[in-house]
Amino acid sequence: MHKVTYVLLLSLMLASCVSAVDTSLDEYTDFMPENFVFEYNDHNSTTYEGDSGLRVAYVNNAFDNNSYFVPTEYVRGIAYATKGTFKFSEPILFCHGPLREWDGMYVATKFKFKNGTVIPYLGIEKNDLTNEQKKYFDDYKTQRSEYLMQEQEDAVEDLYDYETVRDSHRPRFSYYYGSGGSGVIYTPRNTYW
Repeated sequence: MHKVTYVLLLSLMLASCVSAVDTSLDEYTDFMPENFVFEYNDHNSTTYEGDSGLRVAYVNNAFDNNSYFVPTEYVRGIAYATKGTFKFSEPILFCHGPLREWDGMYVATKFKFKNGTVIPYLGIEKNDLTNEQKKYFDDYKTQRSEYLMQEQEDAVEDLYDYETVRDSHRPRFSYYYGSGGSGVIYTPRNTYW
């Protein structure tokens, strides 16, 4: 009886810890972004110069005075929501990940206005972007084409790796026996039937 109680208590404690971690990542809090810094491949800028060469953005929250790391896809979304000004007249809501130990920053993960309108994630992998949203890519067609080619290349590499591993266990010589006789068959590696 005591073992069952102990196991039950332990499982409840673990479940509450796990649920606390899960909900903190999806919990929206007030956010008043100020002082955006855009990190490009070769320089930093306090003004948005488009997404070509943009690595990330950093922004301070006026409410908690913390700095947040904003991935490129969300930077495009904020550009779309503010028509490129990156200025908000009132606070918005956002979610963020846990504090990163190595740089003391949080990663901003979701944004929305107080009225519930979501600030979209404008990732090149999305298939459902509107024409208006595509305008916030410097060259959507080229970026999308490069993304799709990379996806195909990755899929081919994965297939090749799978086939190589699968074939590495296949014997090179087989013995056969049939009505015409018997013998040995040589099977070269990486040969597909």
